[in-house]
Amino acid sequence: MKKQVTKSVAKGMKAALDVVLRAEANTASCAIMYQPKAPKELVNYRRNK
Repeated sequence: MKKQVTKSVAKGMKAALDVVLRAEANTASCAIMYQPKAPKELVNYRRNK
């Protein structure tokens, strides 16, 4: 039972993080400070490839 709950929570967290990553990959940020390069894997979450 505990294993099933853990798996369902993990699936929910993955879905939530995918939504956040998609939102962050499609927004632009403007800052005066140093901004490191985004990892190439972030391209997988963009709407426009």
